[in-house]
Amino acid sequence: MKVAFNRTKITPKDYIGKPMAGYSRKDPCLGKLDDIHAYGVLLNIDSSNNKHHLLMISVDILKLPLSIVEYIKKRLISKFELLKTDEIFLHATHTHSSFDLTGEFYYPGGALGFIKGVMFADNKNDRFIVWMTNRIVRMVSKLFEDLEPCTIAWKKESFNPDIVLNRRWPTRNVLPDLGIIAFKKLEDSKLIGIIINYSCHPTTLSHKNNKLSADFPGRVISKIDDLTSGSVKTIYFNGPSGDLNPITTSGTNLDKIDKDKKLSYDQLGTYKHTKKIGHIIGEEALKVAKSIPEDDYSTIIEVDIYTKKLLIPQKDAKYYSKVWFSNKVKWVLKKYFLFKIAKFDYKFVNFPFFTVERKNLKNYGKTVVHFIKLTAGNSNTFGILTIPGELFEDLGENLVSHAPTKMENTLIFQNTQDWIGYLFPLEMYIKEGGYEPFMCFSPLCGAYVENNAKKLLKEIIDTF
Repeated sequence: MKVAFNRTKITPKDYIGKPMAGYSRKDPCLGKLDDIHAYGVLLNIDSSNNKHHLLMISVDILKLPLSIVEYIKKRLISKFELLKTDEIFLHATHTHSSFDLTGEFYYPGGALGFIKGVMFADNKNDRFIVWMTNRIVRMVSKLFEDLEPCTIAWKKESFNPDIVLNRRWPTRNVLPDLGIIAFKKLEDSKLIGIIINYSCHPTTLSHKNNKLSADFPGRVISKIDDLTSGSVKTIYFNGPSGDLNPITTSGTNLDKIDKDKKLSYDQLGTYKHTKKIGHIIGEEALKVAKSIPEDDYSTIIEVDIYTKKLLIPQKDAKYYSKVWFSNKVKWVLKKYFLFKIAKFDYKFVNFPFFTVERKNLKNYGKTVVHFIKLTAGNSNTFGILTIPGELFEDLGENLVSHAPTKMENTLIFQNTQDWIGYLFPLEMYIKEGGYEPFMCFSPLCGAYVENNAKKLLKEIIDTF
């Protein structure tokens, strides 16, 4: 078994004036707080009965829709014949202070700017997407060069020193998992690098920020660089955090926040909060990695990758409640206006923000979930479930409980291989509504992804 870590800077020279994604801002990028990067980790497993590469890439960007993921994969496969499409995983950290890729945020000016972007900003950012992909391809080339023999171990703990809250249900006892996958040199047991998985929206910087930043995930990695003088490499993947926000200016009086949820939704965090939260997570992640007993380390002898492709219908749920009217207005506006003017056909747009399949005169959103099962030489198993959107806390906990690997041995990487939108429980949509249902292909996305992921996990369990 071999591993390599690498990163490449994807801050272009002409970053000033580029449109930023995540918020409806009045201005484009006006400066830089820190650089954005693409990070990669490559595993090579070459046992007698199992030969695999596993390439995982994390990008400091709001979202990577399926169209962009497929483009990057094609570029990588054309360059590296050893790679197979199901062995490549692309993740967006979901920072709200990076660049727009698919046009929705191309024009400033709130809701009207968003609609204008959907109508007229097709292919506006393609040059940056191609340039970014070129950088990623060169990074992966270096990964193949740097592969070295290693051992692997993992550990997971609940961690929340008052840095995360659930914006919808503030009084909940939120305990996100901090998951660590650590790699050591085979020859001398020195730590090579770690994969970090934590659950929190990268929104420490508010809508008032117009400067480029990877948000707190970038400061997590920066802190570990500082603590280890760059000797330990790091890559960060966000866990289920569709409804989990960082605590910046809201305070920690959860009862007060519950009575006035604007305290959570309208926080005005600054770079001070970005660094604080990133450094707290980085310090704890390194501490957890160093606490893993030497006896837990082993080599991976087998990697199994399972795939479930799914189609999500473009339709609303059938129900009636006090929020039915407001939900229906948003749905009708989206389906019969925004979706009518948006271009999803590859004849007109190179990188549509949803991949739509037409079937029996109806539209379906095309997406995918994966489960990666790693089996170590000591017979321990570890699993990673990839989810194509912003998964709510409840759904994440539910899915982990159905994994074929134990809960303590399973991580979820959200916003991986696609972005189909917010993935929330259907019950929440029916009872409470909110803005999240507007930011997805369909209100049924969460239910369809959850059900298909469960089917995939059950199929895996039934094979053993």
